[in-house]
Amino acid sequence: MQTNFQPDIYETLCRFMRLSLHQVDDQMKTEIEAFFAHCAAGMDTDSQKLLATLLLKALNKRIHSEAIGRNIYLGKYEVSQIQLFNILIEKFPFVKYSQQIANQAIVEAMREQEEVSLVDIGIGQGTQVLHIIELAKSLPRLKKLHIVGIEPFGDALARAEAAILQQNENAPFDIRFTGICDAVENVDLAAIEGLSGAVIVNASLALHHIQSAQLRRETIARVRALNPEAFVLIEPNVNHYEPDFYTRFQNCYKHFYSIFQVIDRIENINNADKNALKLFFGREIEDIIGKEEKDRYEKHEPATHWIERLRENRFAIRNELLKTPVQETCGVAIEQRPEGFVGFRFEEETVLAVLYAN
Repeated sequence: MQTNFQPDIYETLCRFMRLSLHQVDDQMKTEIEAFFAHCAAGMDTDSQKLLATLLLKALNKRIHSEAIGRNIYLGKYEVSQIQLFNILIEKFPFVKYSQQIANQAIVEAMREQEEVSLVDIGIGQGTQVLHIIELAKSLPRLKKLHIVGIEPFGDALARAEAAILQQNENAPFDIRFTGICDAVENVDLAAIEGLSGAVIVNASLALHHIQSAQLRRETIARVRALNPEAFVLIEPNVNHYEPDFYTRFQNCYKHFYSIFQVIDRIENINNADKNALKLFFGREIEDIIGKEEKDRYEKHEPATHWIERLRENRFAIRNELLKTPVQETCGVAIEQRPEGFVGFRFEEETVLAVLYAN
C-alpha cells in the first residue's frame, strides 16, 4: 500500500475546493469528473487516491455531477459490522489504546470506593463499559456500581443494558443500570435518580456531536455540578467546527490522511479490510465536506477548546493520571502533551486526544 504523500493530488483537490459554486461550470465539472475517475481507478492500492475519491464524493453533494453520483464503488469493500467493529476495537490504535487509557484511569478513580455511579455519555452498545467492569472486578472495596447510560439510539441502549446487567452473574459487586434515551445536551444530569457514592463521567467520542458551542458549555457545566471524582473524555483533535469551507477541507484532509496512513500500517488484516475501515470514515468525510452547516453532525474541535471549557467550569486538568500502555504503534506516537492531554500523533498531526479532569 502506497504511503508517501503525493502533493499533486492534494494540490488538485485544493484547487477544486477553493471554487465557489458559481465557478463550477460544465467545463470545470468535466475536469472534476476526470480527476475523480483517475483517483477511483487507483484507490484499491493507494490511500491518498481513496481519500481524494471520498472527498470528491462529498463535494458532489454541492456540485451535483451525475458521473460522480452514479459511481457505486462503495459496495466493493463491504464487511460485516461485527468484523469491522472487531478491527476498530482490537487493531485500530486510536480506538484500542485511547479506550485502554481511559478505562484504566476510570478504574483507578474507583479503587478506594465502595459505591460508584458511572455516567457514560454516548454509551452505544456498552462495549467500553463492559471492559471497565472487567477491570473493576479486581477492586477489593467496590460493592455497588450504578451505570447510567446516555444514548440517543434506543436499540443500542437496550443492547447495552442487557449486556451490562448480565455481568451480575459473575461480578463481585452489584451492578445497576439506568438508561436515558436522549442526547446528553437534553438531559438534566442533576435529576438522575439513584446517583450514589463517587460519580465518574465518561464521554468517548461523544461530545463533538453536540451542535453548538453554547450547548457544549452548558453540558460541561451540568457535568461539573455533579462534582465528579473523574471526568474522562476522548475526542478527535481537529477543527471541523470551522465555518470556512476551504479551511475545514484542509483540516479534514490532514486529519484523515493521517488516519488512512495508520490503517495501512495495521498488521494481520488484509487490504480489503483496510479499505473497508477507511470507508467507515467516509461517512464522517461526507458530513464534514458534503453537508450544509445546519445539517452537519461531526463538528470536531481541537482538544485545547475542550480544556478551555473544562477550566471555565473550575475543573482541574489531570492528564498526568493517564498512563500510556505503549509509546508507539503503527507509526502513532502516544505522548503527554504540554497543553494538558494525552495525544495520538502521526508524523506532525495529533489526531486524537484523551483528557482527564476532576
